[in-house]
Amino acid sequence: MIVWTLIILLFLIGVRLSFFFSGIETAFYRASRLRLNIDAQTGDQQSKRILPFVADPSQFVATILIGNNVANYVTTCAIGYGAIQAFGNLSEVVEVGVTVLISPVIFIFGELLPKTLHYRAPLLMLKRNFLFFQMVHILLLPLSWPLMILTRIFQSVGGVRQQPMLRILGRRPLANVIGHGRDEGIVTEVQHNLMQGVFVNANKPLESLVIPAEIAFSFEDELTHAALMKHARDYGLADIAVTTSTEDSTEVDYFRVSDLLLTRGALQDIRRPMPSLQIEISRLEALLILQEHDSDLGAVFDGDELIGIVRRSALAETLYQGSLSLSAAAL
Repeated sequence: MIVWTLIILLFLIGVRLSFFFSGIETAFYRASRLRLNIDAQTGDQQSKRILPFVADPSQFVATILIGNNVANYVTTCAIGYGAIQAFGNLSEVVEVGVTVLISPVIFIFGELLPKTLHYRAPLLMLKRNFLFFQMVHILLLPLSWPLMILTRIFQSVGGVRQQPMLRILGRRPLANVIGHGRDEGIVTEVQHNLMQGVFVNANKPLESLVIPAEIAFSFEDELTHAALMKHARDYGLADIAVTTSTEDSTEVDYFRVSDLLLTRGALQDIRRPMPSLQIEISRLEALLILQEHDSDLGAVFDGDELIGIVRRSALAETLYQGSLSLSAAAL
């Protein structure tokens, strides 16, 4: 009975080692370098220890290869001892039969199950098991070190170099990082859409968003509370653009309907100037100018000629539109 207990215990140890090394290998290859890098920069000590292994596979491949061989040897010994204990002399037929019977168990619990679990939750499983792996790595270092050196030699001869984590990204790599960040849960859907819109629409010209001057400055009545409110109701406006012509120039201002409703004082006190925007500037630049002046409307000029107005809300909405997948030319 004691012998069988030891054989079963040896078999379970072998399967458990196979479970561990097969699973953690999948976790290392599936783990997100981006997520680990961000976690490491925020002070996660475990991520800092894991990141060098993920960035350089040669550091963990040799350990896993040796560990898998040890696991297979322990499992094989347990099966062999069990077969001898059960059948006495171990013939070739019995050896093959026992191997065939035990193989599904080893495959399911030593290969399929751990790889599936670590594939679905690589970071969780990697962080949970990394301490034990680190201990095994140090223990097997005398055996794995020559393999690591040999791997480095092959890499140098073959011209294969490790790709470092990009610190300065071009537009296309940065777009890929943003998409990866959404997949990993680092970037929310709203943030992802906003960044997509910035990439696609930020550098587009203002022309398509400009409301022509003949439409924007349609208020021509006497400048009073009642006339302004009537004009706003008739055209469904939240802001009323007005112009004041002088001998030297034309002043462009606007009134907010909310100010007209809340204030009964002089109109001059609630009159808001429009920042001047040149037609050739980008949408993002125009939005930043309006944001800086806390203005809802901007006057668009072509040189000294007044073209029309652009609304800050329209500029902001364009940043939520577009998709990086629409055109490769956008990047």
